[in-house]
Amino acid sequence: MEIMDDYDAGFKAGKEFAQVKILDLMDEVIDEYRTHARAEKMDSESSKIPKAQFNAVLFIKHWVLNDGLTDEEGNRACLVW
Repeated sequence: MEIMDDYDAGFKAGKEFAQVKILDLMDEVIDEYRTHARAEKMDSESSKIPKAQFNAVLFIKHWVLNDGLTDEEGNRACLVW
């Protein structure tokens, strides 16, 4: 049983470490998008793709912070609505 406890603790620590690193990376991407938005006014027709990418990163960050999302049946899902 002790081996499984060690395994579970290591898995949990690894998951938390990965989440922190992913969140740090997403924060860098978000900051970069915001910098470009201020410089280029992300309200023009040509900014639709960068704006969509920015929104996708915000969604993914929310998804990671909330340990994923579930559908009506309790299954893990990536629901963008």
